[in-house]
Amino acid sequence: MESQQKIFLFAGIRKAHLGAIALGTVLLFAVGCEGTNQANRPAEQENITTEDVTEISEDDPAIGELVTIRSGVAEILDDNGFVMAAAGGESILIVNPTGTVFTPPDQDMPIQVTGTLETFTAAAIEQQYGVTLDANLYGEYDQQPVIIAENFALAPRPQDFVEIPENYFDEIVAIEGDLRPLENTQNAFALFEEGWIDDVGVLVISTDQLVDVESLEDGENIVVTGQPQPIDAATLQAANLGWNDAQIQEFIARYENRPVILAEEVYPSAVPPHPSL
Repeated sequence: MESQQKIFLFAGIRKAHLGAIALGTVLLFAVGCEGTNQANRPAEQENITTEDVTEISEDDPAIGELVTIRSGVAEILDDNGFVMAAAGGESILIVNPTGTVFTPPDQDMPIQVTGTLETFTAAAIEQQYGVTLDANLYGEYDQQPVIIAENFALAPRPQDFVEIPENYFDEIVAIEGDLRPLENTQNAFALFEEGWIDDVGVLVISTDQLVDVESLEDGENIVVTGQPQPIDAATLQAANLGWNDAQIQEFIARYENRPVILAEEVYPSAVPPHPSL
């Protein structure tokens, strides 16, 4: 009988052995990520650190640009805004004019915010974006950097995502991790967290139109946004991974509680992995 290709996840493998699909840990590589396709992201958008934001002055050329940051929520002010944590104990004001209240299920959970970087002046922000800002809550942020949010996403670590996946089904998530290309697999890669104790990866599918995986390095630090889904045969078959039925069933049997991420965007991370909150 012809032997079947094995599908497994385990630590310490830099590349999958011939005839095996392995998701194993990798080392942190460079922040820059040549080869990532950012066609679905606005050309002017920058992925920056929270420290970058706190150091911006009102005449900085970044003012008015679309930016993305990832960090924890330090304080919820009201339905129109909250404060995100930054390095060194600083904070960043986020104003939410979307009309949809965003409340993270857990304030210790990192989130990702994309929006326009501005200098905060309450009267100007109220007039331009149609929000009402309580002077008692927002007064201390006058003339400081503010991000006028356009969208939000939960940003769990890969390990958190795997341990409690049910918290994220039907949500859009933004997961930062270290990339592992998969041999003998198309339209997918694995995502890992550096130093993860149990070294179990997250399978990311529907990637071919977003990024040329062959142009990336094993271990590059990237961000994937998308929707988590429970693992099942129909999802893996529809993803066109190049796996046969036996390989799909083996993968499901081995990782029956492992969710997969249906990718919507893939891009370089600008922040150190998994910031401390």
